[in-house]
Amino acid sequence: MNKRLISVLCVLFCSLPLAALASGPAAPAPQDTQKAQIAARFAAVNTIESSFTQQKYMALLDEPVTSEGVFYFQKPGRIRWQYKKPFQNGFLIVDGVTYRLEKDKKEKQSSPLSSNMAAQMLAWLTFDLETLSKQYTLNFTPDGVILTPQKEGFLKQIEVVFSKQNPQALSRVEIQETGGDKTVLIFHNPKTNQKLPAEAFK
Repeated sequence: MNKRLISVLCVLFCSLPLAALASGPAAPAPQDTQKAQIAARFAAVNTIESSFTQQKYMALLDEPVTSEGVFYFQKPGRIRWQYKKPFQNGFLIVDGVTYRLEKDKKEKQSSPLSSNMAAQMLAWLTFDLETLSKQYTLNFTPDGVILTPQKEGFLKQIEVVFSKQNPQALSRVEIQETGGDKTVLIFHNPKTNQKLPAEAFK
């Protein structure tokens, strides 16, 4: 979000205190109101279940690399992100511990980088506004939110689109990298606050 430079004319200085008294407390900005509404909506989510399609666009390839998988979330911080096609892998977070998934096996990850990347994805997918606001500038749109990193890195921006059928879930996430590559996640029939399969976090 670009910063705006506001110039105040000297001739208005005397009238500002009177205007402030006359207008009373300032009304919340539209974006603040929208942020509060979205935060309340997603705070009420205890579980999420969805299948997804991932499209990875790379400058060196003419066509995107497409993968399919499933995604589970359970509050406060359990998540399973598993690819089914063309490969069977992914990651699992249970009680603050991150595991790498490879077919029917899981391996505990001790690398801070792996844990951090998994935690970042958890924040995007569950739309944790408190966490995201510390790392991104948020620009709310009619359909969702655009997140711009506050620090320079490999990410350029993340566009999040809410599901029209289920406003407590996401329908699409587009992750743009500074190098030009991008990843598009499309969620199919996301379900919230329903009982999850017993094997979801095993």
